[in-house]
Amino acid sequence: MPGDMMGRVTRSTLTATTLAAALLLSACSGLSADEAATISGRTIGTAELQETTGQLNSIAAAPTEPANVLNELTRTDILDRVMAGTALEITDGEVTDLLRESGLSEPTDLTVDVARTRQYLALLQDPTTLQNPEAEDVLERLNEVTEADFEELGVEVNPRYGTWDPAQAVVVDEAPEWIAPVE
Repeated sequence: MPGDMMGRVTRSTLTATTLAAALLLSACSGLSADEAATISGRTIGTAELQETTGQLNSIAAAPTEPANVLNELTRTDILDRVMAGTALEITDGEVTDLLRESGLSEPTDLTVDVARTRQYLALLQDPTTLQNPEAEDVLERLNEVTEADFEELGVEVNPRYGTWDPAQAVVVDEAPEWIAPVE
């Protein structure tokens, strides 16, 4: 009986410590512990991010991490605007079909967004696409994207995933200053 009581006390202490850490990690951002990020006014829940990461990993050759998925999502709105109305624009339906062909029967909206971003980035790295005259407008639009465009996205990231740096347009994997390293 005393051993069982110690086990419950230890589990309770660990649960309380874990909860406190989660609350502290989210306290200095405007996000709650169950929110991973806000991008362009859209709040992405931690569970939604985990589900999307799992879906992408289930069909990807190389696994990714939630912070990488957030990085990709910070580019989605910019790429959607740049590609809108061009020959390179990719629809949600096309992406959903591609995901289903890859074995993902019910992709979430967030998974579709990340997959569309990946498709756009693959197109922009393809020399054939870059030599296509229809891509000229897209390349001009990309060259016009500035740090201010990324700042306007209003990205806020839960510190457990890193910090948003609009100058680099990336979620930087670093602990906030208020979290002291363990020595």
